[in-house]
Amino acid sequence: MLNHNDRVPRPVRPTDLLVIFTGALYNLSQVLETFFSELFELSIYHSNQKTKTMQAWEEMTTDLEQLQEGTDG
Repeated sequence: MLNHNDRVPRPVRPTDLLVIFTGALYNLSQVLETFFSELFELSIYHSNQKTKTMQAWEEMTTDLEQLQEGTDG
């Protein structure tokens, strides 16, 4: 009867390296997906900020025009 200490582990096979390479590619793809997802969210934030800034300027311009019309007439 073989004891667990007498057992020889199996050798490293080319498929083991393939599993490691595939795992590394998967992890790299997750990093890229996260990076581009965050970049996308940042671009949406920036676009919303620019839109709200332009709306605030338009409202201020309209208010100034109405104020000037009120004092002219």
